[in-house]
Amino acid sequence: MMKKYVMCAVMGLFCGSMTSNAQEKANLSVSADVVSHYMWRGKDKAGFSVQPKVEASWKGVSLKAYGSAGVEKDDPQELNLGLSYKQGGFNVGVTDYWQTGVDKENRYLYYDTHEGGHQYEANLGFTCKLFSLQAYTMFGGNDFKLNGDRAYSTYIELGVPFKLGGFDWETKVGVTPMESAGRWEVLRRYNRDYGWSDVNTRVYDYGKAFTCCMASLRCTKNLDLGVIRMPVFAEVHANPYLSKTTLLFGLSIVP
Repeated sequence: MMKKYVMCAVMGLFCGSMTSNAQEKANLSVSADVVSHYMWRGKDKAGFSVQPKVEASWKGVSLKAYGSAGVEKDDPQELNLGLSYKQGGFNVGVTDYWQTGVDKENRYLYYDTHEGGHQYEANLGFTCKLFSLQAYTMFGGNDFKLNGDRAYSTYIELGVPFKLGGFDWETKVGVTPMESAGRWEVLRRYNRDYGWSDVNTRVYDYGKAFTCCMASLRCTKNLDLGVIRMPVFAEVHANPYLSKTTLLFGLSIVP
């Protein structure tokens, strides 16, 4: 039951600290990304998507709500809540991820660990001018191995930014050190001798063992349009584990 209230508790603490000192002013930001294809940590999540974000920050503490909405009927919809703290180059945080398509009725206020759409993740990282190193581990919610054990799905990402030709570039590599959450899915496959057939296939959030599940290269150009800033980017997003690569385009709208 405690996992059910993890995010509510930490958000309550944050909101209480925000109101305890009226002399301190919080910063509020609103932005949105528009992407031609939604890729996340090597996973193909959806096609063309709009991804809004609202974030309030105060003394290094940030509370944000962000999500994703695809235009196709079968694309999953997301609503994620995160609480984080930054001090110097270090950051720590927790996130509640929720998406449709897991619970058949798509209920947000439904916290069954095996059937609900929530996953809870802890994050620890360090960022400087030369690189960013982040580690993420699922500690609760719908995150299980095929044998029923909790997976504690873990993803570690190294990012290196650089400038070239007047553009901002960043290359990232993501790995999982162990077996992540998995499930059986039925896929339609075609065999020229037997035609179409249904095949049970194991699908993992990241991989079935230590593996590189994401490699990307993003190029960004910041456009200043006066009242808004609009970074425009193109990205090659690959999953070496699945031998898949996607080229995507997007832009951010930042008032």
